[in-house]
Order: sequence, then C-alpha cells, then structure tokens
Amino acid sequence: MKLLAILIAFGVFHWLGKPKVLQSFGWWQSLLVLGQKQTWFKPTWLKNVVLLLIPVLLVAVVAHLLAHQHDHQLWYLIFNSALLYYCLGPEQLEIDARQIRLVEQSESEDNAQWLVNKLTDEAIHRWFVVVFWFVLLGAAGALLCRLLAHMIKPEPTNKLTIMNRLYELLSYPVIWLMILSLLVASDFDRIWRHSKQYFKRQDWYRQHQILLYEAMDFAVENCEIEGDQSDDLTTVRNTTLSVLKRMLMVWLVLVAFSVIFTIG
Repeated sequence: MKLLAILIAFGVFHWLGKPKVLQSFGWWQSLLVLGQKQTWFKPTWLKNVVLLLIPVLLVAVVAHLLAHQHDHQLWYLIFNSALLYYCLGPEQLEIDARQIRLVEQSESEDNAQWLVNKLTDEAIHRWFVVVFWFVLLGAAGALLCRLLAHMIKPEPTNKLTIMNRLYELLSYPVIWLMILSLLVASDFDRIWRHSKQYFKRQDWYRQHQILLYEAMDFAVENCEIEGDQSDDLTTVRNTTLSVLKRMLMVWLVLVAFSVIFTIG
C-alpha cells in the first residue's frame, strides 16, 4: 500500500507539479506565530514540540481509522497518497537556466561542485527524508518531516536549536541510506574506493553529510560524465538529477522487496 502511495504521489507531483496554494504551508506558519504569542506556556522548545505534535497526531489518528474501518483500504490509499503529495517538494527539484547563468557569472572554480551539492541538499529535504519517514511511520511521518523543515533556522553548528537537532536526527539515517543507494545506482567500485578515506577517521560517523556530497560530486564528474563535459553546468545539472532519480528508484525497489517479504 505504501509503495503504491509513493508511486501515485510522485507521479502526480512529477506530471502536474504543485500549485502555490499547496506550497506555502501558510496555516502552519500562522499556527507557529500564534504559539509564539502565548507567554503562559514555557519553555519555547516544549511549546514548539507540542505544536508540532498536534497536526502529526491528528493525521496519525485519521490514517489509523481509515486503515481499520474499510476492508478495501481505498480511502486509506487516497489519504496516504494525498498527504505524501502535499509533503513532497514543495517545488520540483530543479535548477533552471537563469540560475545556471548566475552561477557561471560568479567565476568560481567550484561551480560544478556547488551545483551538485545544491541539488543533493534539495533532494534530501524535498524527497528522501519525506519518503523514508513515510515508509516507517506513514502519512504522519511525512508530515512530521515537512512541518519540522519549516521550523529549522540556519544557525552555527554549536548553537543548533532543539528543532534543528531533531531534524538532523531524522536526516541521519536517510543520508547514510542515500550513500548506499548511490553506490548501487552508479559505479560501486570507484565510488567506494574514493569514499573509504572517510571511514578511517575517528569521527567517521559524523561525516555522513560531507561524505554524501563528496561521493555525489565524484560520481557525477568522474563516473557519469565523459570527457571535458564536467565543465558544462547544464550537463552537470542533468547528470546529477539523473543520478538522484536512480537513487530514488533503488529506494523504491527496497520498499518493493520489503512488501514482498512482509506478504511472504
């Protein structure tokens, strides 16, 4: 059921996109502003956690009722597909021609690497984190990740808020699984030999995000692009998107296997 919901949600998201009214999450921002005005409930981090749990638990209850009140589970499928579609994005994973021109005009030596890192980072937040927790926790997990993403703020690493740390915790297994799926989706041997250096470090378990960026950059520029096309940012963009989509396909295959083993 979850695999079918993922396919439906991604199909609708890919072919129809998402209207602006479904991208803003204005109701959530209004709820956060309303919560900030309440001075009787402290500390602030606990107030934010309670606000976060209200819609997540509501979705979990509705999903549970739909799953157990109808034997055909059609409404459960529709509900999960709609919630996942709502949580994906909010925009398509894309860097358009205008943005590429701005990058080229910057005259930086790391334009291609920046572009790969940018698309990879967007894929983490727009696709993979949402899908991973949807598979584990259903629609409530997908909504939890999307709402939490709207609460995090860019801050120094040593001064992260509770919400930032919670989102990092949710992203941690996702990034490691993305690294494994990259090995499968591209040249396993070359990427593995390039990435082994990170596992020799004492704090290797904290290097997951850097490892993903480095592995993606190496895969795109050395395993996927031939000749001198690695300097063409349009080619780099298209190749990175292709690799990320293949990684997503690996995830779908894993979900399919889990469904088969569960039925068996």
